[in-house]
Amino acid sequence: MPAGVEREGRLDKLKVLLILLLAAAFGLALSLYLIALTFAPTSSPLQEFLQILSEGLPAGLPFVIPLSALLFLFTLLASVVGIIYFLILPEVKDYYGVADPVGKDASAIIMRTLKPDERKVVSVIKLHGGSYVQKFITQEAGLSRLKTHRVVAALAERGIVRVEKKGNSNEVTLAKWFQEGMES
Repeated sequence: MPAGVEREGRLDKLKVLLILLLAAAFGLALSLYLIALTFAPTSSPLQEFLQILSEGLPAGLPFVIPLSALLFLFTLLASVVGIIYFLILPEVKDYYGVADPVGKDASAIIMRTLKPDERKVVSVIKLHGGSYVQKFITQEAGLSRLKTHRVVAALAERGIVRVEKKGNSNEVTLAKWFQEGMES
């Protein structure tokens, strides 16, 4: 995946996490403010809010109120951990369905992970310039028609080959990025 697209994806995730962090902080502040209004409706809510922050919660507080404040605090903490995770730890790259991986490295990695039958099919296609008829692939790879069909379908699902119907057979073509990576 190009670096710019990956960076944009990470920034979008970071924006979502920052919004969650702000929402959690706002929720915690709002719950503390409501507690201040509940226990001292005659005095200034801001003064009560500051008193709760400096001295802690009052002694006669119902159980549900500190529990909700604690819930908001945990949400805030989870948001901070999420932000740290996305900033520090690298994302696992997903090579399936990627339209433009990084050439030779991606092709080499994918070739190493292919099953022997998949490697045979890819080699036959490469030998014929990157595009070949499926029934001839079956003959040259020494596989049954069903096995070739299954292997080609698996490769197509992962974006390594493209299959086009040509008459009563299929034209199987290596993906451009994969073929270029194998050539470089």
